[in-house]
Amino acid sequence: MEYFSQSFDNALSRTIAEKLLENILSGELRPGDKVVESVYADQFNTSRSPVREAIYLLSTEGLIERVPRKGAFIKGYTIDDVRDLLDIRNHLEMLAADRIQEPHKQKTLLEEMKLVLKKMESCKSQIDYTHANYEFHFILVKFSGSPVLIEMYSKIALPLLRIQVIHFSRERMIEKSIDEHKAIYELLKNNGLDELKTILRKHTEDVIHSVRKQLL
Repeated sequence: MEYFSQSFDNALSRTIAEKLLENILSGELRPGDKVVESVYADQFNTSRSPVREAIYLLSTEGLIERVPRKGAFIKGYTIDDVRDLLDIRNHLEMLAADRIQEPHKQKTLLEEMKLVLKKMESCKSQIDYTHANYEFHFILVKFSGSPVLIEMYSKIALPLLRIQVIHFSRERMIEKSIDEHKAIYELLKNNGLDELKTILRKHTEDVIHSVRKQLL
């Protein structure tokens, strides 16, 4: 799915930003690494201006830190940062769950979610799965019908991808995740909203526990 605003009118800068994102999620660029403008300018056969725009875009999304007179660096996350981001995600999802009414009647969203589940089952890499996982949760928030919650959720997309790709690097975590997402889909399809909230709370705590183990 599209993470960057379509109003970001320089297509080349957006393409470079997508490449930087890919390198961050794959671990090619790690926390503390400097983003060397000339490397990406050469790679895309362009001037440094679009690279700077891409860096600016990712800095506004919380993935890159720009340090005056030193350059741009990949931002790292502490355990407290991870917990705060996941708490924000959980609160937004719980607010969405509170606003969902008769989800079994929302056939279009249920079909979208079913298609994403199939995508999750066929993903070939943890990065692909991380993208599909975010797409699933974004659809969950769309069930609320709240433009405000949908917009707020989209604003934390890229930091969530950073956290989730760490989580899904653990052995068998993707299998466990698929089972949980199937359960969420079935609860929505059958109006099991109380149990849905319980699963969402546990889902977030499991991710926090998993990422803590990876970062410590």
